[in-house]
Amino acid sequence: MVDDPDDGADTVRGGVPPVTTLQGTGAGAAGDLGHAATLATPVPRRPAAPAALPTELPTELPSERAAVAAAPPGLLDVTRRDGPFARSRADSRPAPTGERERYRFGEVLGEGGMGEVLLAHDDHIGREVAVKRIRASEPTAEELSRFLREARVQGRLEHPAVVPVHDLAVDRDGRPFFVMKRLSGTTLLELLGRLRAGRHDDDAAVRRRMLRAFADVCLAIEFAHSRGIVHRDLKPANIMLGDFGEVYVLDWGVARALIEAADPAGGPPSASRPAAPDLRLDTGDTLVGTVLGTPAYMAPEQLAGERAGPAADIYALGCILYEVVAGVALHQQRSVGAAALTQPSARPSAHRPDAPPELDAICERATHIDPAARHPSARALGDAVQAYLDGDRDVAARVELAQRHITEARAALAAGEDEQHRRTAMRAAGRALALDPTATEAADLVTHLMLRPPREVPAEVERGVAAIDNESARHQGRLAAVSMLGYLGFVPLLLWTGVRDPAFVVAFAVLAAGSCFHVFLMLRRTDIARRGIYLNACINAVLIGLIARMVGPFIIAPTLATTTLMAYAAHPRFGRMSVMAVILGAAVAVPWLLELTGILPPTYHFTAGGELVLASPIVRFSPVPVQLAFAALLVTLLCIVGLLSRGLAERQRDATRTLELHAWHLRQVVAGAPR
Repeated sequence: MVDDPDDGADTVRGGVPPVTTLQGTGAGAAGDLGHAATLATPVPRRPAAPAALPTELPTELPSERAAVAAAPPGLLDVTRRDGPFARSRADSRPAPTGERERYRFGEVLGEGGMGEVLLAHDDHIGREVAVKRIRASEPTAEELSRFLREARVQGRLEHPAVVPVHDLAVDRDGRPFFVMKRLSGTTLLELLGRLRAGRHDDDAAVRRRMLRAFADVCLAIEFAHSRGIVHRDLKPANIMLGDFGEVYVLDWGVARALIEAADPAGGPPSASRPAAPDLRLDTGDTLVGTVLGTPAYMAPEQLAGERAGPAADIYALGCILYEVVAGVALHQQRSVGAAALTQPSARPSAHRPDAPPELDAICERATHIDPAARHPSARALGDAVQAYLDGDRDVAARVELAQRHITEARAALAAGEDEQHRRTAMRAAGRALALDPTATEAADLVTHLMLRPPREVPAEVERGVAAIDNESARHQGRLAAVSMLGYLGFVPLLLWTGVRDPAFVVAFAVLAAGSCFHVFLMLRRTDIARRGIYLNACINAVLIGLIARMVGPFIIAPTLATTTLMAYAAHPRFGRMSVMAVILGAAVAVPWLLELTGILPPTYHFTAGGELVLASPIVRFSPVPVQLAFAALLVTLLCIVGLLSRGLAERQRDATRTLELHAWHLRQVVAGAPR
């Protein structure tokens, strides 16, 4: 809420030992919301007067109404039951009988250095509110005065981006608290953390949302400055984005009131002077030489111990803007003192190359070491960001930055043609073209890099091609497995035509099923190994060799060997074609040679009339089943060859279409690119 939880960037609060006399007490501060001194000093009770009770106070008891009637106007707020002086800390009286508390406290929403924020319920209005109170059971006079001052500062800044303060009161334990609107949303710190962790699908949309919120924050800070208030602790943890478009600036605990030294009593309000002198706090926290705030977002003059003015808030806003655009904090660690007076390199593009040059210029100006060189006001800073969001672009700055990127790209190409240098050149040329679409030199570079392949294919491309190959290999492997199962369809025909040696038929069926099972095993692996492909080719060669022994080496076996080789050749990962041709060729040649040498009985012979006679030692040739087998084989081979050929043609067409699409896109982006 207002006192944010620990975000890892602690707010520095320190100074000289507190004094016991607090500003804002006495007769000169009768109009205050509350006097810190009365929280430590009992207020004497006045005797009740027997006057008639006003009807405007129906919730008060008679004794309380009499006290109100008898009290001077300046002390009227002392008698309010829910006011800060209803009961001093030293007054341990029990609550009057029948008194009903207005606020019912609930869980703790957050804790800070001095206070804590609790969820509460306002029984008078019937709404949930947030209550901030001092954590210490025995707060010092300085803590009490600072706490009340925070409530006054926040309560008087009536702006949509400042959490409204509804009430200021004291609880039953004598601790002061103030009541605020309960917020629902996400801090800028949390959004930046999610962005760095990659938990957003659209980083650009999230950054645009944060930039719009930043412009609203600048207006809120401008409003505070116009009322003479400097926040002094602006950081992402103190900016909240509501669930319905609201933006809030939190934690005004170390805010400082601007009061001219020549007129310590205040005088008439102005842009450099607060509306009431009770916002001044004469403790070490506002004296020159005291350091207050979060070092990572503090201006150099603030770190050096000088009095913080509006320019310090502008510097903090610049640090926040840098973090929104670059994704990292401008200052990781900073020391307090003169060592901090160095000009930072505040160009977000140095960390995120695609950062717009307009935001580079805004960040550099807002975080300038010289307060006079920064934006003249928070409004001017917000207007600059809003102009960028509205589409206002610095053409000259973009052309200059594009030329720097072109120079970077040419230097990378001159340094080498390896993967790293080409990547650097491509990104630099692409950024130059995005910044200045009319830059023909950048267009030529992009065209050259896209159309001229590198000498060595990048490892990332090789991995991508390998993944595509594996996927297509699995697709073809599934088709091959189904084809192997087709061999089993011929077993019934073999049994029908008549079998002389059943062992060959059993071996044929086992080899067909084994080849199919082996293919499925290979498809389960992440990478299809080449040795597995060779093993599968050997199984198929043995299967074709059995067919050569069944019907001879000249009729079916050569056709099957050719078709199988074509299936392996359809994919570049399916082994070397010379090796595959030798393996499958041997499936026909080896049985033939064994028959010629007489090792195996012949499956054919020629008659004197020039006729080729088949004489299978394994099956009998019955007319009907043999003709059906040949017809089924013809249909199967036609389907397999057709599917393989069409698959190759479709993949080639898809690849050509993809290349043509890339070329078309290039021609749309780069005017004059070759066709």
